[in-house]
Amino acid sequence: MNDTPHAPPPSLPPNIDPLAPERHGPLSFDGIRELDTNPPRIWTVIYITSALAAIWLVVAYPAIPMLSGSTHGVFEWGSRASLTAAAQKAEANPTDIQVRFAQASIEQAEADPLLKDYALAAGRAAFGENCAGCHGRKGQGVVGFPNLTDKDWLWGGSVEAIQHTLQVGVRWPGSDDARVSQMPAFGEQHVLERAQVIDLVEYVRSLSGMPHDAAAATRAAGTFTDNCAACHGEGGGGNQEVGAPNLTDDIWLYGGSREAIYNTIWHSRGGVMPAFGKRLSDDTIRKLVITVRAFGGGE
Repeated sequence: MNDTPHAPPPSLPPNIDPLAPERHGPLSFDGIRELDTNPPRIWTVIYITSALAAIWLVVAYPAIPMLSGSTHGVFEWGSRASLTAAAQKAEANPTDIQVRFAQASIEQAEADPLLKDYALAAGRAAFGENCAGCHGRKGQGVVGFPNLTDKDWLWGGSVEAIQHTLQVGVRWPGSDDARVSQMPAFGEQHVLERAQVIDLVEYVRSLSGMPHDAAAATRAAGTFTDNCAACHGEGGGGNQEVGAPNLTDDIWLYGGSREAIYNTIWHSRGGVMPAFGKRLSDDTIRKLVITVRAFGGGE
């Protein structure tokens, strides 16, 4: 009996044997042999299932961007429509706290901790979406956009004043009741000479106690009375009825440097705020009033 083991049968060259692992790859690369092994079957199943699911989603739901929207899909489903339906359902079935808030005045809601927390939760979201781009997330403002955390208000910081400003806006086109005031461009409109404007800058700085040229301020006293006092007041204290700022404090919407004040007098200023009365519900505006007042600048 011969116990000598038999040699394994010779394997066919990869270019002939269809089962050779090297068949679909290079035989070697820098001395490293490449083996092409089929992946586990479950991977293949997952890949094919995912591809078919992707095709189905493209067909069934809005997916392909077009010039004027996107494809509607077989089901014509859209998240916007679902959101609208959910909002309508919520309005038709208000919760107890929503009913209480709707029945309370803004002052009553501010005095009730539960109602105030409810208003602030929604109001901060509305503020972030509609107001923070100009006034900052915390209402701190930037140059040209009012700081809502101080006590300096162009149009008043009472509940009624803030609510009205939100509803009608400031110099907003298309809003007939928008708050409107216009400071003359004293230099561009040739109302004052350059020397008068330069002296007037010193007078304005003197009103707020900033360093100034006393002689120039004295020369400009009459100019201020003739051209500025009608809106800003004889003493520069401002007038919220016409949106004229207080010039006696150290709060400046466009800056209190000599250059900034000169540009304001010479070119004039006139910021714009959207009228939210037609864009937001009365309920949302009431919540925004409470949110703005919570910043600390309300009267």
